[in-house]
Amino acid sequence: MTIQDDEGFEGVEFDAPPGSFQGRSHTDDEYRAVRRGVHKRMGFFRHLSMFVTVIAGLLIVDIVTGPDEFWVQWVVLVWGVVLGVHLLNVYVFDSLLGREAERRMIERELRKREGGG
Repeated sequence: MTIQDDEGFEGVEFDAPPGSFQGRSHTDDEYRAVRRGVHKRMGFFRHLSMFVTVIAGLLIVDIVTGPDEFWVQWVVLVWGVVLGVHLLNVYVFDSLLGREAERRMIERELRKREGGG
């Protein structure tokens, strides 16, 4: 892209695609991996905030409708299990079974092959 204007930038060439920014020291693959991890963590925090908000509302409804039948604990139990699985998926299983673990295993196997023959 060439800029042609009256501000002294005439003839200056820009090789970067529109929307990109120069000066990054990391590769696009690294950026995508970090972005994917941040996206997963943000998804978990959104899920957690929704859980807290909805459970608080349901607790109020449960208390107002009468203390005879306390049912909100079942919602907390079921949704809490789902939230726990989400937590494990983001923070535990991803490091054990996700793309990063696969990359580490490939690198380890390549090092073995280089050292062994």
